[in-house]
Amino acid sequence: MTTLDPQAMEQQVRDIEQLDAVVFHGVSKFPTTQTVVLPKLVIVLVRQGRGKLMFDNTELSVSANDVYILPAKHIFSGTFTSFDHEVTMLILSDKLVEDARLTAFNYHFEDYHVQPVTHLTESQMRTIAQVMDLFETVLTHEPVLSHRHNALCSVLHVLIEFMNSFRKSNKTQLDSTRRGSHIYIKLMDLLAEHYTEQHQVQFYADKLGLTPKYMSKLILDATGFGANAWIDQYILAKAKLLLISRGDLSVQEISHMLGFKEQASFTRFFHNIEKISPREFRQEHMI
Repeated sequence: MTTLDPQAMEQQVRDIEQLDAVVFHGVSKFPTTQTVVLPKLVIVLVRQGRGKLMFDNTELSVSANDVYILPAKHIFSGTFTSFDHEVTMLILSDKLVEDARLTAFNYHFEDYHVQPVTHLTESQMRTIAQVMDLFETVLTHEPVLSHRHNALCSVLHVLIEFMNSFRKSNKTQLDSTRRGSHIYIKLMDLLAEHYTEQHQVQFYADKLGLTPKYMSKLILDATGFGANAWIDQYILAKAKLLLISRGDLSVQEISHMLGFKEQASFTRFFHNIEKISPREFRQEHMI
């Protein structure tokens, strides 16, 4: 089994835009127990064992024959794995996901933001595993396939179509507060684009054509947390990742990267939530 090293995984993720995707087999532990913002879309097949993870504000329990699809730009942390936990993990490039979304995800794409986990029958799991094998076959025959990207899009299309069909037949329940969930997803997309320069609810509400109060109410009803809390959590997750993985950057440099005009403002922000300073957090968790 394999425990993914965060730095090694970060390098793999950086390479994904050139490779289209990366497949990890026999993964026994989550890449990190720290809260992070997912940089790419991840598809995970649980081969055996059990695990728990936090996806946004929701704790998800997963076990053998579960498949979960975690969209990029959302907040994630792994909290528990059993001794026999083993998964296959597929991480996809932004371009591959965007090209596939035009067909495969279609109207179902946002359903995976609301309910990422699907429990499959043994037969359904074998089907998904076979499609995953085909996906990896295309990946490993790059010299042979001159149109590899298009081939991968086609296989990803098949994978998601099977998942959509299985979710429907298995009656996977979706959150009833779809309006608020939709606004929350849009907020996350906007945060990914603007978090380094905009930390105010007003900015994001304006982008969505809503009043700050109404946007916050919709998101609160759907997720249990208001817009301000999600903005803070998103920035905090980015801060933690930088503090842990970028030892070459000073706390002051990280604060500027995150859109804080002064290091003192960043330190206050971090301490108010974590109850320790960014420097102390780094000392405790530095890789």
